Amino acid sequence: MLIKGTARWLILLLMCWSSAMLANSKPVVQVAFMDFPGYSQLDESGRATGKAVELVRKLLNEAGYDARIRILPAARIWLGLESGDVHLWPGVLNKPGLDEHTLLTGRDLGQVNINLYYLPGQPAPDWPEGLRGRSVIMITNFTYTNALNDTVQNPELDLTLYKSNSHRGAVEMLRRGRGDYLLDYRAQVDVVLEELDGVRLEHIEVAMQPMRLVLSRHSGFAEQLQTDLDAAFDRLRAQGVELDVTKQ
Repeated sequence: MLIKGTARWLILLLMCWSSAMLANSKPVVQVAFMDFPGYSQLDESGRATGKAVELVRKLLNEAGYDARIRILPAARIWLGLESGDVHLWPGVLNKPGLDEHTLLTGRDLGQVNINLYYLPGQPAPDWPEGLRGRSVIMITNFTYTNALNDTVQNPELDLTLYKSNSHRGAVEMLRRGRGDYLLDYRAQVDVVLEELDGVRLEHIEVAMQPMRLVLSRHSGFAEQLQTDLDAAFDRLRAQGVELDVTKQ
C-alpha cells in the first residue's frame, strides 16, 4: 500500500511539474533581418551575426525567449509579417499596408538617417525643389518614410526614378552617372563606401526615423511579446547596457 501511495504521489508531482513547465514555456520567436553587412549577415557557418543581431538576441534572452533568426529579402519579410510566419523584424515601419498587421515596441533602438547623395563637385540641392526634372536612384523593396515617398512621386517635380537591388549597385549607378541623386540609408551607404576605398559622396540629410522592433499581430502572442521586450529593454538599460544599435 505504501508503494502504491508513493507511486500516486510521484505521478501527481510529475503532472504538476509538467503543467508548470508548459505554463512557463514561451514560444520560439521567428526573427527576420535584411542582409546588412556589419549589422545583420550570415557568417561562414550560415549563422546570423552582426551588431543588430546580437542586440536583438540580448533583448530576447533577457525577456526569456528563444529565437530562430534568419536573413531574408525584404519582400519575404513583409509577407511573413502579414501571415505571422515572421514574428519580429527590427526596422523602420514605413511599408504601406503593414500597420494593420503589426505592433511596435515602445523603445527606440537608435535613429536611422536617410540621405540624398550626389557626386563631389556638384552643388548641394535644395530639398525637394532642387530635384525638379532630375533623376533619383532608390532601393527596390526598401522602406522609405511616407513623406519621402510622397515627395518623389509628386508629379510637379517630374522626377525620373531608377531602382537598384542593392546598396552597392545603387552607389555604382550614381558614380557612373546613371542617376543624378541616390536616396538611401546612411548606415548602408557608409558600409559600401568603406568597401570602395577612396570613394566619396556628398549628401544632405532628408529624414530621420527611430528603429523599433516590429511585431506581427498574427503570431498569436504579439501583445505579450511587446510587453516582455519593453520590460527587458528597461531592465538592461537600468544595468547600463548600451542598446543603441548604431553605437554597438
